[in-house]
Parts: sequence; C-alpha cells; structure tokens
Amino acid sequence: MRTEMTLAQALNELGLLGGTTLPRFVTSVAGSGDVLEVVADARAVKNLPGPLKLATRLVPAVRSKLRVESFDEGVAVLAVDASAGGLPAHKLLGLAANRIESVLASKGLPAGSVQIRPDARIALDAQRLLAAKHPGAVVQGMAFADGRVALDTAA
Repeated sequence: MRTEMTLAQALNELGLLGGTTLPRFVTSVAGSGDVLEVVADARAVKNLPGPLKLATRLVPAVRSKLRVESFDEGVAVLAVDASAGGLPAHKLLGLAANRIESVLASKGLPAGSVQIRPDARIALDAQRLLAAKHPGAVVQGMAFADGRVALDTAA
C-alpha cells in the first residue's frame, strides 16, 4: 500500500520525530518530481559542532535537495545536494553523524538506522525504523513525490 505524507508525518511514522511538526530550524519544505527541497536556518540548531556553529554565523540558510537514489532491502539511499550561500554544504554532513546517533539513542531507535556516508549520501533504514514503531510492518519502497514522502508498505 502506498501512503503519501508530509516530511513531518513521515519522520513521525519512522519514529524520528515526536509529533507532526518539524523542528523549528526547518523553515521550508517543497519539491518537484522526485526531489525534496528543504531549507533550514542552521542558527536554530542546538549543539552544533564548533566548525558548523562558526559557519552558521556567516551563512545561516542551508538549502538542501534530497533524492531517493536507491531502495534495497528496506534501506533508502538519499543523495544530498546542500548549499549555504552558494557554497557546497553537503560535504559537511559527516559532522552531523554523532548528533544523529545520539538522537536515535535518545528515542530508543536502532543504532545505525540512519548513516551518513562520505559521498554526500544518507542511508535510511526505513524498515528497521518502521518495524521499531510498528512491528510486522514491511517497507517495500520509498520515494519523494512533489514535496511529499511516499512509503510503500505491507503488513
């Protein structure tokens, strides 16, 4: 069954967000076709590593384009193209890896279910995340469609 939802709803379904409101640092979510566009005010992110905190003072708005590059065995690989002030910001993704792991742990979610890869990609184990919240659910696919997240699931 295919279900299309907002980014906030999808993150809530996967257990990554406690509610259906995006964090205050996300200022805009839109999209066209299979690209999801997210704009964030990095100044509003708490506990950033030192180098990122300094960078946010110079260029606070980060514009990201995400695309599901592949989906295999419950894992969606997202290609990330992010820029801040015209400079490539996706190369700094690796600095967020520890923060992501601590968020997963604080929510009781499986460790390693969100992985930052060195090639500006994110591996999102949608199967493990959804199964942690909805045992028995099977994720068969994930895509972006005109600013929304589409999850293909089976019970």
